[in-house]
Amino acid sequence: MKILIIYRHFWPDSPPYASLLRSIGKHLVKHGHEVTIWCEQPCYKASDCLQTAPKAEILNGIMVERFARLPFSGRVSVMATLDKLMFLPRLLGKALRRKMSGENYELVWTATIPPVFQGFVGRLIARLFRARFLYHFQDVYPELGQVMGLWPKDGLVDRILTRIEIDNRQLADQIVTLSGDMLETILRLSPSGVRGQAAIINNFLLDDFATQRSDVDPIIASSIATTSQTMDHEPIDIIFAGNLGIFQGLDKLVEAMQLIQDNADNIHLTFMGDGKAKQQLQSMAKDLQHVYFRPHRPFAEAQYEIARADVGIVSLEPKIYQLAYPSKTLTYMGLGLPIFAIVEPESQLAQTIVNSRVGFIANHCVDSIADALLTISNQQSQLLAMRKRAKDYYRSNLSSSHQLSLWAQMIRNLENDRNV
Repeated sequence: MKILIIYRHFWPDSPPYASLLRSIGKHLVKHGHEVTIWCEQPCYKASDCLQTAPKAEILNGIMVERFARLPFSGRVSVMATLDKLMFLPRLLGKALRRKMSGENYELVWTATIPPVFQGFVGRLIARLFRARFLYHFQDVYPELGQVMGLWPKDGLVDRILTRIEIDNRQLADQIVTLSGDMLETILRLSPSGVRGQAAIINNFLLDDFATQRSDVDPIIASSIATTSQTMDHEPIDIIFAGNLGIFQGLDKLVEAMQLIQDNADNIHLTFMGDGKAKQQLQSMAKDLQHVYFRPHRPFAEAQYEIARADVGIVSLEPKIYQLAYPSKTLTYMGLGLPIFAIVEPESQLAQTIVNSRVGFIANHCVDSIADALLTISNQQSQLLAMRKRAKDYYRSNLSSSHQLSLWAQMIRNLENDRNV
């Protein structure tokens, strides 16, 4: 199948999806597909703008074609914003030129960032080439934008975005989401249903293309981890690694630590990362002896500290589980860590943790979080067994080899349907 992926960021640009696309594309090429991606020169962060990649190259069999950055877009904020806004019309212009020159594709694929309009342009280009349209949901917009306060619910902007996105969903030939909860939300919010097929394929730990090393081996990671706290008298290290955002309810986690500080002195909590909530969290925790803050570090470095922890924290604000899936879950389980999830018990994430016995859950109430922390403090002897179950679950359900096999099968099914 001749596949065109349109997305602004591609390796060596730094967002995770940029590397994810390279891994998936590489795998599909091995299965005999012809994969092309239209992207831009590295531009996600200011440090990315210091890199210059080839205008066109073949990378792992993928044909990569990059737009140039607009002048000064890496140094002037106005130009950076204009560069971001211009990517979608530049895609349309390139598609028109290629169509006029006789180029064709069988499948056009894009994701949900930037919200709504990326999908809109993707389906226009698919229609231009008379190709099938694959819509990859990394998040569910515009609903997530409502929750995050980016625009008011039922306002003019929200109504316009919702109308466009309903068409994006309904006209897609293939929808891919990260969880059953996300898919259920998409189907529930699509009044006429969806025309195409739907698949649930999660993300996975990323390949380290800089060193040509595959994603982190859970066996190696867990062996690192289990060399630390294994005795009952040792402290239990719990870590939250990632963006310290204002929509994750991390303040309730600190409040829970305040409640248990006299009853669970063996619980040590580390926040690794930066974000808008960091200063507030540091202020709240200033009198807590066992709450620590570490700066953001690249995953290649951070993985070893994360792996040495005993439990990894996933925290989502209410209802977010219906609109997104926390990728740090994959990181923790790939490194052999049990999960402590602050999420609704009816969510797929919570049910996985309970059914697979790979961690602990709490709802969004501070008392519930405190009770879960006390439970963890009293179950240190169980953590090694949870590590093994987390590692086994990752291998069977979340590893890159498993997810890539799902991608290959899904594309094969699309190809077979087209040939019928």
